[in-house]
Amino acid sequence: MPKNLSSNDVAWILNQIGITLKRCSKEDVYSGEYQGKNRVVIVPRNKQSIPQGTLSSIWRQAGITTEIADKIWRNR
Repeated sequence: MPKNLSSNDVAWILNQIGITLKRCSKEDVYSGEYQGKNRVVIVPRNKQSIPQGTLSSIWRQAGITTEIADKIWRNR
């Protein structure tokens, strides 16, 4: 996984698995169903580079692994 994914890149990956933007504020709130569960994912807004720990938290909230996110990103 590239180390410097932006907020827009993360949003694109989330949209690919069916989790869409629901609310904009200081942090964007994404919501949707993935693997039979409702997911709510919080993504920092307007970041050029999201730290690795924050990315891990985003993927955990979305219910995907880093490997799945990497595969989606590489197949764009």
